Amino acid sequence: MFSILIFTLLSTSIWFHGATLKSKEPNHTITCQHGENECYLNTIHACAIDAWPVGKHFKFIHCLETQATKIQDTEAVWRQCSDDLGLSQEPIDDCYNSGRGKQLILEYADETDALHPQHKFVPWVVVNGRALEGDYENYAAYVCKAYKGNNVPHACSSYSQMSTVKETSNNSGCYAEAKKVPKMEPPA
Repeated sequence: MFSILIFTLLSTSIWFHGATLKSKEPNHTITCQHGENECYLNTIHACAIDAWPVGKHFKFIHCLETQATKIQDTEAVWRQCSDDLGLSQEPIDDCYNSGRGKQLILEYADETDALHPQHKFVPWVVVNGRALEGDYENYAAYVCKAYKGNNVPHACSSYSQMSTVKETSNNSGCYAEAKKVPKMEPPA
């Protein structure tokens, strides 16, 4: 699992947008590659990132990602995760119901669309401007190699002797070309 210590080494952004399409219509309809549940959870993720500091929202998102594939009721999953972690559901409810979550997803869409090189699949991991492409599972090695501070976290100790980082991997993620699926609209 991703170490919170590594996560705090540099300025990090996690955007839950991936293979989501944003319409050019004034209301910016959002269509997700894997359907309405994906759009809903992307919005919940965005609200969590907006509401809680990194240590809390990362644990919450990890819980969601581990549980969401096992349980069909996505609302029940995020509520259970927030309960398990002792996190108030109120900021998530407020963010989602006010339309703030949709606003965040639209911002993520713009930031994702501006990436160079453009993302080809998800997860699309970039460290210091370098897209890791298929080697995204080795993100910690890239982060630790990029770290220039004096107090290297213990989580980086296994990477300190590496002279190079693996250039390619067989991991291809989930391709960014979204399929036609039902639209999901968080409240405006």
